Amino acid sequence: MMEKFEKYGIKPYGAVPNARQMEWYEREKMIFFHFGMNTFTDREWGDGTENPELFNPTELDVRQWVRTVRDAGFKCAIITAKHHDGFCLWQTKYTEHSIKSSPYKNGKGDIVREFTDACAEFGIKAGIYLSPWDRHEPSWGKDEYNDFYVGQLTELLTGYGKIWECWWDGAGSTEAVYDWERWANTVRTLQPDAVIFGSLGATPWVDVRWVGNEKGIAGKPCYATIDPISLEVETTRELNSGKPGGKRFIPAEVDVSIRPGWFYHSSQDESVRTPENLMDLWFTSNGSNAGLLLNLPPDRRGRIHENDVSSLLAFEQRLRAAFENNLLGDAKVNASSEREGCSSANLLQKGRESFYAPTDSDKMPEIIFDLPEKRDINAFILEEAIELGHKITDAEIYAFVDGEWRTVAKSQCVGYRLSEKFDTVHTKSVKIKIKSAYDTPVLYFFGAYYIADGKKENKGNKNINLAENAQVEITDGAICVNLGGIYPFSKIILGGVYDGEYMLSLFNGFSFDLIGTAIAEKGEAVWNFDKIIDYSYRFKIETKVDVDREKINIKTF
Repeated sequence: MMEKFEKYGIKPYGAVPNARQMEWYEREKMIFFHFGMNTFTDREWGDGTENPELFNPTELDVRQWVRTVRDAGFKCAIITAKHHDGFCLWQTKYTEHSIKSSPYKNGKGDIVREFTDACAEFGIKAGIYLSPWDRHEPSWGKDEYNDFYVGQLTELLTGYGKIWECWWDGAGSTEAVYDWERWANTVRTLQPDAVIFGSLGATPWVDVRWVGNEKGIAGKPCYATIDPISLEVETTRELNSGKPGGKRFIPAEVDVSIRPGWFYHSSQDESVRTPENLMDLWFTSNGSNAGLLLNLPPDRRGRIHENDVSSLLAFEQRLRAAFENNLLGDAKVNASSEREGCSSANLLQKGRESFYAPTDSDKMPEIIFDLPEKRDINAFILEEAIELGHKITDAEIYAFVDGEWRTVAKSQCVGYRLSEKFDTVHTKSVKIKIKSAYDTPVLYFFGAYYIADGKKENKGNKNINLAENAQVEITDGAICVNLGGIYPFSKIILGGVYDGEYMLSLFNGFSFDLIGTAIAEKGEAVWNFDKIIDYSYRFKIETKVDVDREKINIKTF
């Protein structure tokens, strides 16, 4: 990986990616298939008591799922082989709570097999999500669960061909002690090329980290380098932004759903993200030195709903059209310095064989692109040779407008790819200025583009009660609410309660964050937020006051 740089005397700096992480970067866009018992119970999190007979897709077509992935330009897909409820989509020998106890194919089905076969057919890399938390398995939380889990993990990693990603989330994991090292060694032994996504106790072995939210937004900046402690305790702010000069190289994966929920709910058929919104997500993930993991939940038929397919394919067409014509393609390129064999003209060549590097004495190079005539531009792509680690710590993009250089974008981090939109400028010259770097920067590519605005997304009626169909449970003095998806809100009203103190906490993706306390008066407690909450689909309200489930009502707006 380093030979092409070494011949020019170029060396890496700090923490650098391994071969698995570079393969992960090159995927760019990935799909997550959440499909299982929750699809048929209309829930997001099951409790493990569900009857397997409920699982019965009537028109299952996993080839349609994966064909959609390919047609939409995605390169990898991950399936929920087992979610928190413990129901398994393959013929595991470790539990009866699986597809073999369902009506599907008279208990003879294997959806993981259908998935990996379809991936092989359509040239898609397959990944596996095997929930560490198992709410059905009696041994969960005990030492013997490690044997149970490794047994299931071994089945999936030995019987289904090449697996490219093993995905471990932290839900429930703060309440149990797992043998993460044994689990990780199982992955490394059986599927050595698979990246491991995870945090908490798995941190020493993970290749990829959570981005710190489920709304599809990487930090500005979003360094791949980070200190392990940020993963071990899940500090969401640092997971989102990384750390310049961090001890380890663990890039961020941006997991977000095409719908408000992670599993399919027919009530959300008209709430699918638009192609324009998906385009925005591309900029806040792939355009921010991160990977995009977009959830695409199959419906009860066992197919990807038509609305989801239509939006996803339109997004791919829009993305391809946006970047098919580099408006700098015929520009004359001049740099403040060039290392022999590493011309600045290489920045106009797609691919990662050639690159630009300045001389060792020029760690803050300036590259100017002069066009034959003025053109409208409002977006760019800049790519750093991330194999060498994060070297750039401050970069600015300028356009020459009205006789002066005007800054159109700036960032502390470039990484694998930096891409942003900005207000349209009419210009004949564009400039990159590296204003700060740890070491001699190396760049692969630079492009400037004009992207036509899409239609504005309808944000909906702010007066609709988003909690009308919420799942509400009361346990140990806590009112637990699951909205069934991420619906932005700025107000919560808890009615039908006795006067007293009520404490609200919002779920951030892995754990609950304490928000604040409200005092109920005349049977109602109210929380107003200064900004829209656009990341949480669950919250809990704790109190020492008696609560009558039949009387309470919850509203979010």
